[in-house]
Amino acid sequence: WLKILVAAVQSPHTTTAMADDRLDGVYLNLAQQAGSIEPLLDSFFGFLLRKTDFYTGIADEKEAEKMVMKYFSKYSKQGKKKREDEAEKNRLADEERKRRAAEKRKKEEEEFNRRQGELKSQPKIEEVVDEEPKITEVVDEPMPAADEADKPAEDKKDEEEDNTPPPPGNGGSTDRYTWTQTLGAVEVSIPVRPGTKSKQCVVEMGVSKCKVGLKGEPPIIEGLWKDKIRPDECMWNLVDNKLIVLTLEKHDQMKWWSCCIQGDPEIDTKKIVPENSKLSDLDGETRQTVEKMMFDQRQKAAGKPTSDQMKQHELLEKFKQAHPEMDFSKANVNYGGSSSGGNFNFG
Repeated sequence: WLKILVAAVQSPHTTTAMADDRLDGVYLNLAQQAGSIEPLLDSFFGFLLRKTDFYTGIADEKEAEKMVMKYFSKYSKQGKKKREDEAEKNRLADEERKRRAAEKRKKEEEEFNRRQGELKSQPKIEEVVDEEPKITEVVDEPMPAADEADKPAEDKKDEEEDNTPPPPGNGGSTDRYTWTQTLGAVEVSIPVRPGTKSKQCVVEMGVSKCKVGLKGEPPIIEGLWKDKIRPDECMWNLVDNKLIVLTLEKHDQMKWWSCCIQGDPEIDTKKIVPENSKLSDLDGETRQTVEKMMFDQRQKAAGKPTSDQMKQHELLEKFKQAHPEMDFSKANVNYGGSSSGGNFNFG
């Protein structure tokens, strides 16, 4: 490569293509060894002095300087054009990025405003109190079947609700937020205007009450939690500048919430089906308690005795066996926890 470099220097009319293609590897090697531009230039002009007649073969130093400046100016113009091209490319890319961000923000704002408009246009249920009693017409209707008439109202209600699916995420939703829960934690997602900044958010999470909204606007959420939380272990985050997410740590981590904020629509906690994978994360005692709660919920839904009632029945049977002289044929045993008196078929 040294011979190539010497030949290129001694032949100033070497083609540009040759200089670009054949000497780049050499220059890169020299640049890596020099470490920066100034040592590279110093080394190169020192080489011209030691190994060429660049300084000694030209009578007028002005000519040598003119030759250097000629090629400096040549590549300086190309460098300027390259910088301008890069700057223009970056400007266009930046404008395109801003345009897409503006379009996305506009769509999100339109969607947000549309949802807010739909929520406002929904009819609100208002309690109507009649000032005077009204006489209603009595219409003869067919009597219900004997089996249905004998069923308590609570049992009929349970049968109707059995067809409803479990609440998604073990939580629910309102016109202001959605929420999910595990036994130990609650996550609340609150939509806000797209483009919202963290400094615009007002988030207050106390043991029993909360307040969430934007500065200068009415609170989006304000009220009492369904149950106590641990504020020191709670946090909030602004996701994509359009969603405030609260992560709450329950104070009582063995209790399902039927709602997030008191007074908001409630869910049926009997429908909650915890994931088995979550149970494996619990310690032995807590897992045993949770599994017992789940078993009792299933038994109650099926009209069967709970684990405590089964244990009481077992104790009674042992007592009967220990006292055969006693007559229990007319005894009506109430195990508790049932509207039917606790009389189950244990057979």
